[in-house]
Amino acid sequence: MNNDIKAERPLFVLLVAGIGFFVLSFVAMGVFPWLTIDRIQPPEVATNPYQDESGNPTPAGLGREVYIAEGCWHCHSQFVRPVANEEFRYGPRSQAWEAMFDVPHLYGTRRIGPDLSREAGRRSDDWHLAHLWNPRSTVPGSLMPGYPWLFEQKDGRWQPTDKALNLVAYLQQLGSYYREDVRKQVWPSRVTVSGAPLPTELSLGRGRALFGHYCGGCHGENGNGAGLAADFLRPSASDLTTRYLPREEVFRILFMGSEGSAMPSFAELTEKDLWAISQYVHELGKHNRKPALDYAAGVDRRERGHGLYVKHCQNCHGESGIVPPAMENLKPAPKHFRDRLYDPTYLVQVIRKGRPGTAMAGYSNLSDRDVEDLAAYVSSLFDPKLYKEE
Repeated sequence: MNNDIKAERPLFVLLVAGIGFFVLSFVAMGVFPWLTIDRIQPPEVATNPYQDESGNPTPAGLGREVYIAEGCWHCHSQFVRPVANEEFRYGPRSQAWEAMFDVPHLYGTRRIGPDLSREAGRRSDDWHLAHLWNPRSTVPGSLMPGYPWLFEQKDGRWQPTDKALNLVAYLQQLGSYYREDVRKQVWPSRVTVSGAPLPTELSLGRGRALFGHYCGGCHGENGNGAGLAADFLRPSASDLTTRYLPREEVFRILFMGSEGSAMPSFAELTEKDLWAISQYVHELGKHNRKPALDYAAGVDRRERGHGLYVKHCQNCHGESGIVPPAMENLKPAPKHFRDRLYDPTYLVQVIRKGRPGTAMAGYSNLSDRDVEDLAAYVSSLFDPKLYKEE
């Protein structure tokens, strides 16, 4: 009998311990939060994003229904935990009041894809549309399935349906209270770059591979801007074969991204990899340097173009081709002309037709001679002394 009691004692201890741990977890994770939830006050700006004042569903509310119906919550969580550097990766940790209008809640438990609770302003609408249509167009190697049934073809181009637009509206309001905090984290401030490392064949090969992985979906395999995402991007991805970009300028663009466009920041890549991509992109448009400088060589043409530049371009692009700080607030911001050169034919086309998706308007009222003179003056603003290459 004594042996039976000794044998049963550990089982009894384990039973009591199990019940004790259950009660402890129930109190810590259920009762205590319930008792303290009234103390958590949401900010005054918190309003129901899913209904308007009349109680009708907003685009975000309709998009939430699409998000649930398409099973997006299976792979994406919406909860930034206060552990393991999650705030560094995703943004400020989640607060209880953020889910006050979420019925049912969509916290999720799996992260096959990234957490989406701080998605507001992290990426542009056109990036999201391209990603929904074909995730590989913006994130090569992505495991996410495409959702082509949310799109339709019109005039030979893929166009989003209302369901796709509503879904993007829902994604863009997730964590909107923290939009500015996330913006500062995702879009680095302007940086000054100098002293590119010596180019090598090994670095060029590495840059080609990295470009194919990170950039080809938007810019195309050959850098001509005709990538898989071309139907959705406004502004369109740059045709890198039509411009001369010194390696320092490419590095700056890669590090900062271009807020207001689908071009993200790649600041998380190593410096060595950023220089490798910079070398490859530089080589794509290297042939434009001499023709563009030759185009700007005519003194009479430049002088005529100067007056046109002051009248039409100086406010946005700056007196000497450096964008004024106030114009940096445009998203995407105007381009600097001191640190890049464009193929003359491309430059004439942009002056004539503008750049859809940006503040750059077309000047169809200018004569052919005026457009060519203006293009020549813009080219003359480039300062070759800043980059001692070739």
